[in-house]
Amino acid sequence: MAPVQKEELSERTPRVEDYLEVISGLIREKGYARPVDISQRLEVTPSTVTSMIQRLDKLGFLVYEKYRGIVLTPKGDELGKGIERRHRVVSRLLEILGLGGDIVYKDAEGIEHHVHPATVDGIEKLVEFFDRNPAIVRSLQRFIQAPED
Repeated sequence: MAPVQKEELSERTPRVEDYLEVISGLIREKGYARPVDISQRLEVTPSTVTSMIQRLDKLGFLVYEKYRGIVLTPKGDELGKGIERRHRVVSRLLEILGLGGDIVYKDAEGIEHHVHPATVDGIEKLVEFFDRNPAIVRSLQRFIQAPED
């Protein structure tokens, strides 16, 4: 992953990352992302989506032409895929810890914006280790569920 330029840090707010994650996911799933789809996924008004899309366009993360659609720039695509990866890795770790559903989704959404890339790499290796060693996962989950002494 390329180092993040200092000027880009102010552009990468959690909200910007949420939008890029959703747009990247929609493009991967459907081949396109429409403002109405983004609005539904993020549970915000269409006018809010339009404002953010215009901002993301100005920041160079995507190209937006009214009534035409959204195309991620290489910069936006890289960031969107990275955010999706962070979410997936953090979610999987929380699942291994025995958490589920809404807790996993909400906590992953919060954690993913505040985790250093090196930490994500470490968590990903840990998750991979656990996935290759299901007996250890079962033992960990029994330990977590055991009553305290």
